[in-house]
Amino acid sequence: MKLKDLGERKILRDIIFRYINSNKNELGIDEDAVALRINDLYLVLNVDTFVRETDAPPGMTEYQMGYRIITMTISDLLSKGALPSSVLLSISAPDNMEIDKFRALLIGISDACKKYHVSYLGGDFGESKDLVLSGVGIGTAERLIYRNSALPGDTVWVTGPFGFSGAALHYLLSGGKGNKEILDQILQNYFYSPLKLNDGKALHKVASAAMDSSDGLAFTLNTIAEKSKVKIEINKIPISKPVLEYARINNLDPVNLALYSGEEFEIVFTVRGVSDYKVRKVFRELNARDPIRIGVVTEGVGVYYRGERVSFKGWEHFR
Repeated sequence: MKLKDLGERKILRDIIFRYINSNKNELGIDEDAVALRINDLYLVLNVDTFVRETDAPPGMTEYQMGYRIITMTISDLLSKGALPSSVLLSISAPDNMEIDKFRALLIGISDACKKYHVSYLGGDFGESKDLVLSGVGIGTAERLIYRNSALPGDTVWVTGPFGFSGAALHYLLSGGKGNKEILDQILQNYFYSPLKLNDGKALHKVASAAMDSSDGLAFTLNTIAEKSKVKIEINKIPISKPVLEYARINNLDPVNLALYSGEEFEIVFTVRGVSDYKVRKVFRELNARDPIRIGVVTEGVGVYYRGERVSFKGWEHFR
């Protein structure tokens, strides 16, 4: 039996988790990050890895790869209620990589760090057969937001629309059709996530549960429901106009693009005891984006969209 016979989730659950000591991790096992209590604050840490061969679609530049590893690293901190402060990077590169492309990689890293107001402190540099980037995000939080803390009666929200990733990957991998304006908007959103630092600040004030959606909207909703032992009923899946138009032109189901494509980097969160007006007011006052309410938490099991079960699937390594 090989790793590809199990898939990422089963490898984590049946093998890796058995060897992890989570006694000092305030978030517990199987979360987006690790949190250590230090006096009145939590030190929140996250590690993410980008491998060019498996993670970079055709046409992705080195600048965009550098930008992506920072987005990957920071989004998990924000989803846990942490304010990121700095990142460490392990960069392994092949010996035949062109200097100009390597410099572009570092510029992408630097520009993304500026966007999220974090410091790139250094890390490690070595040689490998492929370009491999591993980012360690460091932040602090006054309180933690878990993925298993949703309760019946909570409302369900997202920080932005979905489907850009699915449309972009379809175009890049399958040569889909679309006019330049639509394609530019889709690719811009895919390569440079609109997630903002202030989205995380607002989330910290209102969220009862939250999770980064990098593995897909359906997977994220199902994970929150499963870990919280609740049912999530969705009445709205926010899909942007460019994605809807791209899906129409290419005869694709936009709902599938929104539900089952990974790499969106939006945050799915629940809210308890706070009116919709107040939620939007908090985001607006912090200069965050407009959050979108998509459903409600109820008693039961699973995720449902307009009465139909949403499959528990999404992006998975080794699959």
